[in-house]
Amino acid sequence: VAINQGVPIRIGDVAKVEIGNAPRLGMFQFNDNPDSVEGIVYLRRGENATEVLARVRNTVENINKQILPPGIEVAPFYDRQVLLDITIGTVKHTLFFGISLVLAVLFFFLGNLRAAAVVAAVIPLALCVSFIQMHLWSVPANLISLGAIDFGVIVDSAVILTENVMRHLEEGGKRLKQSIIIATSEVQRAMIYSTGIIIVAYSPLFFMGGVEGIIFKPMAFTMGFALIAAMILSLTFLPAMISLVFGESMHHKPPGFITRLLNSYKPLLRRWMDRPLTVIAVAVFVLGLTLLSVTRLGTAFLPTLEENNIWLRVSLPNTVDLDYSVKVANQLRETFLKQPEIEKVAVQIGRPDDGTDSTGVFNQEYGLYLKSPDNMPSGSSKKQLIANLEKELKKLPGMTYSFSQYIQDNVNEALSGVKGENSVKIYGADLVVLDQKAQEVMAQLRKVRGVADEGILKELGQPTLNIQIDRERAARYGINVNEIQTVVANAIGGAAVTNLLEDEKTFGIAVRLNPGSRNDTADIGRLLVDSPNGSAIPLSMVATVQLSDGPFFIYREAGKRYIAIKFSVRNRDLGSAVEDAQHLVSKNITLPPNYSISWDGQFNQMKQAQKKLMLIVPLALLGIFLLLVSAFGNFRDAVIVMINVPFAAIGGVIALHLAGETLSISAFFGFLSLFGIAIQDGVILISF
Repeated sequence: VAINQGVPIRIGDVAKVEIGNAPRLGMFQFNDNPDSVEGIVYLRRGENATEVLARVRNTVENINKQILPPGIEVAPFYDRQVLLDITIGTVKHTLFFGISLVLAVLFFFLGNLRAAAVVAAVIPLALCVSFIQMHLWSVPANLISLGAIDFGVIVDSAVILTENVMRHLEEGGKRLKQSIIIATSEVQRAMIYSTGIIIVAYSPLFFMGGVEGIIFKPMAFTMGFALIAAMILSLTFLPAMISLVFGESMHHKPPGFITRLLNSYKPLLRRWMDRPLTVIAVAVFVLGLTLLSVTRLGTAFLPTLEENNIWLRVSLPNTVDLDYSVKVANQLRETFLKQPEIEKVAVQIGRPDDGTDSTGVFNQEYGLYLKSPDNMPSGSSKKQLIANLEKELKKLPGMTYSFSQYIQDNVNEALSGVKGENSVKIYGADLVVLDQKAQEVMAQLRKVRGVADEGILKELGQPTLNIQIDRERAARYGINVNEIQTVVANAIGGAAVTNLLEDEKTFGIAVRLNPGSRNDTADIGRLLVDSPNGSAIPLSMVATVQLSDGPFFIYREAGKRYIAIKFSVRNRDLGSAVEDAQHLVSKNITLPPNYSISWDGQFNQMKQAQKKLMLIVPLALLGIFLLLVSAFGNFRDAVIVMINVPFAAIGGVIALHLAGETLSISAFFGFLSLFGIAIQDGVILISF
């Protein structure tokens, strides 16, 4: 690097040369291995997950056999195919059970196995047509699009036609084919309009955006395709099958209990028709009680899909170093592996090397992968497991934590913008004020029953070496700011000054002061900065060097600084819990001028979805009303049918109470289907 009186001065004479590494910003642990390497394979949008995962497994097998040295292997520990298999199994069970139940009910009420089988045959045929259309329209087949298919709605048209044919056969005096033709001509108009009405009832799902639109839109397409196919099959395939299966010698007699029910119902009907005002008053009274009970149901965004895993996020004090964070992770990992329900434990500490998830070593994320349901210990449950884990976590002071699931956590983070299910965001310029107000908000959240996993995503508290350059002093010595910054960066940070090439590999060569010369503010103040006249000026003569607390993370949204308070809701409905929290925050906390607060996450998405439904559902009902007017040719009958819609909700609300469910967005969609069926029944009743 220099020559002194003819003697060359080498780097080794003035520095220690060694092979080093960039400072570790994170670590990955898996089961009993305290230091592993994790890789994540991302699925391209629109690709088939099962096919891609099969190719990935083949590639991993090839890497292990032909590329990696002995003792090192790639071992998948989270495979989305497991969840896909569980989902497909659920769909298969739903399809088989649904078709079997429909067949049993049809036989029970029609009293004829051949008639029940002919009607049930419409289901697989309609589904086949629907699957073909799903493929052509690129609609994904998943738990919602297939598992939520309502087989009873699909066979409604077939049941109406078959029952009308059998009614003509009961009356006698007509041949089978004549009965089929007359029965079909009588109901075909009502069938077409009623099918169109149910499709319109599902139309709000086509216009929903956000997460709920992504989830439920495929179901709307599937049901729409299936209903149209079922209607066409009922008008073409079904009459032909009835003619083939029944035969001319067919003489139908309804089941005895149906005859007895009708005989009991007719006098009651006459009595009710004689007292219409009494019937209406009772119905309105029951409807009023039902609507009053809705206020006690509670509201939620979407039901949780069971993924058979737990995603645990632990936040330590932000001043901890990697060694301490690893020590805590080792202790927790050993504790979690002792739980009989847990099969595998993966731990992510800090940030990955590619910087895609910027966070500090204080952040730990645990993937707790449970045993399959068949291998779970008897009497165990996920709820009890979380309670046991909470007891262990509370033994370690100074940490906050939250429980979620792998996919659910990603969705929640996308919804709230932070690592939490829900969040309160306070916007403002001063980080100190933001931190103070965040503490006040969290104190209010802790007063709300059902709020759990609350914590502040802190921004302050990072020990900071603050070097403030005095530009006037630097100008006296002819030193510019960039030269001072370069000295500091090289001496303290260890900036790379050149590269070393070794075959196909490139290594950066960094120059850095030894630890003894850069671990004290006084030593840093004695760093020498070259001036233009050749003299070396101590850093303390052109800058102020001091330690202070500063921000280690600054969150921004739409160009504004904010601080977030994350929280989740357990053992209570989301809507009432957040509304109580909003009331306490607005009542007890006053923000300075130019500061604002917002609520993000599942609650915000739920409110947005409810606003959309409040606009879309009335438009859908208006469309249904116009179809009714077209079907009946007058407004009176259409109004009578529409009046029946709110009364149809009575049974649905009672069912939610009995099942202990909340009024979620998916429940809203269920009511849309219910309204369509109620209107269809009204069309059939008035038409015949």
